[in-house]
Amino acid sequence: MPTFHLPPDLRAELVVYAREALPDEACGFLLGTEDFHVTAVRSARNLSPHSEDRFTITPEDYAKAERHCARHAGTRILGFWHSHPRSPAQPSRVDLEEAQGLMRSFPDRYLYLIVSLARDEAELACWRLDEQGGQFEKLELRSTHEHA
Repeated sequence: MPTFHLPPDLRAELVVYAREALPDEACGFLLGTEDFHVTAVRSARNLSPHSEDRFTITPEDYAKAERHCARHAGTRILGFWHSHPRSPAQPSRVDLEEAQGLMRSFPDRYLYLIVSLARDEAELACWRLDEQGGQFEKLELRSTHEHA
């Protein structure tokens, strides 16, 4: 199982973003290095008309994330994060369909971090599509103290 590294302060930042967006889903970008070390997280505006259980990231926010990566050598968009206000940190059917659509357009196997607020303490889990793009596989989530 591949390992995903997330510093504690960035984990806390994601939980704050998710709680601020309640009752809607929050969303954004995971930025970092090729070996799945997250060095920055970015929030994005959720433009979905069904924002209580879906998310849509604006092209403008995507461009901002790309610019951040261009300014920080070795950094790329690793994937996306979003919250589940009332359900576990497991991908929904909609999450799977959206990820499969993105995989058809882009060859990268992006990471998908889900922040669940279904319980008092937030739960985080990271996923990515398998090689065939048919289902999600879970990544091990490690808390690290390194980021730029």
